[in-house]
Amino acid sequence: MMLASVQRTTGLAVAIFVALGFVAYVLVNLRKARPELGNEIELASNRKPYYDDEELEGPRLDRYLTMALVLMSVLSVGLPLYWIAEPGRQTGAITAGQKSFVKRGTNEFTANCQSCHAKGATGGVAAYVLTDKSGEYVSDVSWRAPALNNALLRFSRDEVQYVLDHGRTFSPMQPWSTVGGGAKNGQQIQNIIDYLASVTITPEQARDEVEAGVKAMIDAGKAKVEGEALFNLEASAGSYSCARCHTPGWSYDHPGLSGAGAFGPKLWGVGAKFKDDDQFRQFIAEGCEIGKVYGAVADDGAAAQCKSGMMPAFGNMYTSEQIAKVVDYVKTLDGTQKYNPNPNSESK
Repeated sequence: MMLASVQRTTGLAVAIFVALGFVAYVLVNLRKARPELGNEIELASNRKPYYDDEELEGPRLDRYLTMALVLMSVLSVGLPLYWIAEPGRQTGAITAGQKSFVKRGTNEFTANCQSCHAKGATGGVAAYVLTDKSGEYVSDVSWRAPALNNALLRFSRDEVQYVLDHGRTFSPMQPWSTVGGGAKNGQQIQNIIDYLASVTITPEQARDEVEAGVKAMIDAGKAKVEGEALFNLEASAGSYSCARCHTPGWSYDHPGLSGAGAFGPKLWGVGAKFKDDDQFRQFIAEGCEIGKVYGAVADDGAAAQCKSGMMPAFGNMYTSEQIAKVVDYVKTLDGTQKYNPNPNSESK
C-alpha cells in the first residue's frame, strides 16, 4: 500500500515535470521561430549546409549520448520500482473496490432488509399473512426473520444469492432480484452479499451463541435435553435451529409436530436413510448440493436426496459433539413430540 502511494506520487510529479517541459519547449521554439515568407532557403532543411563531421561527432554527439544515458538510467530504476509497487497497487485497488461494494450493500440492506432482519443482520421479526391452500386469509403472524450475520457460515455465496434471487417459499422472504421477479440487478444482489460478509461473525462467536442459547432454553424449561434445544434453538431468531425448516409453524410460535416437515422435508425415520450415524453427522455438518443423493440407498430406492440444495452446513456453528446430539434427537422423532415455545403457559 505504501509503495503504491509513493508510486502514484512519483508518477504525478513526473507527469507535471513533463508537461512543464513541453510548455517550455513550445515557448522557446515560438521565440526562435522566424517568418517563413522570404526565408525559404534558410529554413528548408535540404537547402542549408548541415553540421560538419567535427561538430557532429564532438560535443553534439556527446550531449545526445549523455541524454540517452540519463533516460536509460531513469528506465532501469523506474521500471523495477513500478514492478515492486504493482502488487501493492492492485491490492489497494481491490480493497478500495471492496469497501465501495460493502458501502453500496450497506445502503441496500438498510433500505430493503433491515426492517425484518434488524440492524447488523442480527435477526428480527417480519409481519406475515397466513393463507390456506386456496389463498384465503387465515391470520396475521409475527415471523422470526433469522439472523444473517451467520448466513455465510451456513451457506456459500452462491447459495445465499439463490435465496436472494428466488426468495423462500411459504415465508415472508420474497425474491429480490430480477431473476426471480424482484427489482434488484445482479450487482445489487452481490453488494448485499458483500455487506453480509462484512458483518459475518466468526465460527467461535457462533458457537458461543449456540452454547448460550442451549443453556437459556434448558433453564427456561423449553427443552429437556441438549439435542432438543439445538433442534429448536431460538438464538439469533432461529437461524441456528433445525425446526425453522423442518417443523411447520415453528417460525411464528405455533409449532406443529416436531420434524413433520415445512420448507424442509419430514424427518421422521430419516436416520434409516443413512448407512450409519457417522454418515448422518457428516451430512448435517457439511450440508448438501442440489440433486445429490446422500446416505445409503435402500432396497426400495429410498435415500436422503437433496432436492432444493438449501440444507445448510452446521459444521461451522456446532461442535462435533453437538451435531451428534442433534442426530440422536432427530432419530427419536416419530410424530409424537411437539415443541412448546411457552412452557409457563398453556400450549397453543
